Amino acid sequence: MSESETPVPPQAAPSASPKPRAVPRPSPRPGAPSPAALAGKKPSAPLLPAVPPPAQYDEAAIAAAREFGSVAEDGTVTVQDGTQVRTIGTTAEADRDKALEPFARAYLDLVAFLDLTEKRLAAPEHTQNDLNRLLENLRKNMKEPQVVGDIPALRARAHDLRENAKSKIQALEAERVAAREEATARRTEFVESIEALVATDPSQISWKSAGETMRQMVPTWKTMQSEGVSLDRPTEEALWKRLSSARASFDRMRKQFFSQLDEKHGEAAQVKEQLIAEAESMKDSTDWGPTVRAYKDLMDRWRRAPRGSRKKDDAQWARFKAAQDHFFAARNEDLKATEGEQKENLKVKEALLAEAQAIDPKRDLEGAKSALRSIQDRWEEAGKVPRSDMHRIEDGLRAVERAVRKAEEDEWRRTDPRTKARVEGASSQLHAAISGYEEALEKARASGDPKRIAEAEAALEARKEWLAVIERSARDLG
Repeated sequence: MSESETPVPPQAAPSASPKPRAVPRPSPRPGAPSPAALAGKKPSAPLLPAVPPPAQYDEAAIAAAREFGSVAEDGTVTVQDGTQVRTIGTTAEADRDKALEPFARAYLDLVAFLDLTEKRLAAPEHTQNDLNRLLENLRKNMKEPQVVGDIPALRARAHDLRENAKSKIQALEAERVAAREEATARRTEFVESIEALVATDPSQISWKSAGETMRQMVPTWKTMQSEGVSLDRPTEEALWKRLSSARASFDRMRKQFFSQLDEKHGEAAQVKEQLIAEAESMKDSTDWGPTVRAYKDLMDRWRRAPRGSRKKDDAQWARFKAAQDHFFAARNEDLKATEGEQKENLKVKEALLAEAQAIDPKRDLEGAKSALRSIQDRWEEAGKVPRSDMHRIEDGLRAVERAVRKAEEDEWRRTDPRTKARVEGASSQLHAAISGYEEALEKARASGDPKRIAEAEAALEARKEWLAVIERSARDLG
């Protein structure tokens, strides 16, 4: 057990001795001697509050304190300290009260010291160093104090103050542990964020942003160390080792990535140089249709080509596009030149279409076929029309051609002997079949079975419909 934790003797404990008499607590006085000096001992660092002048000591309190002391005939001064009598000094003063008065005043100085300690403990904020000094002062001043008074009561009060100070130290320690844990978690999170960055797929990293993050890694760590709670050395060293390892991995990964990227950029530049050469070789072509398709294919290949460095890509794209623009500018000029001609061609074809639509193949099939062939020949000679009118004008002529062809087919079917024979044979077969189905219907009706009746009626009706169709065809052929 340390000296600062000296137990209260059983006789002096509150439960084993009468309640100490209340004594006034004097205010400190600057420049007064310490109780240790009054008791004939060399004082240590300023542990006690200043002692008030004699006029300020309460006489009743001094008298109450003197009751605990004695003076022997040889001048030895003793004090009743709980169950023991303890020598605390000597005196040459023959008068007992005067001899004990300095020791009683020293006792009151200890009371004032405890008052001041209690006041300091009641302050809202403390540092652990302040509380440790306060505990040390309590230990020194309460170790067999050379005073006369109710020393067990002082020890009991000092014990309570020590326990109060210890609880505050424990609270501060708990806060410090919590703060350190929080700081550890925050710095661990920072380290993990760097490690996560290093673990990212190199193709998915924004290298400019990642590089700036890595450049700020050390300054950020130092700021966290200087402005935050200090970590224990093993934890700090372990986290810093992880940071250093992540930074080394990042540097290796970046070097490897950009080395591979340079190779890819070189390959991309070669592919695009080939595409540029093909584009430039066709830029003066006047074979418009095939060349347009060729440029479309080149553009598709350009989109599929690997990416190079932005500066190189931009320069190559400018050359590729310049070749395309040259070709399409010439093509557009040619289109403008032929636009007037196509409009004139459209007028010719619209007149031919009107002539074709006036043909009546049902009245004169051979004359209609001859007229259509003449119109088709002149149609081809008329040339191209504007794209916006092409479908309309072509669809009009196709409709006339279909009408003439249908009339021709109808005439062939009408005059074909084999067709007539097939129609007549089918008609005879259906007449015979209808007779049979009529007999079946009569039998079904006689049986009274609704299902048989419905089936017989359906079969008979179907044959009659087929016969009607064949007879219409026969009339058309007749």
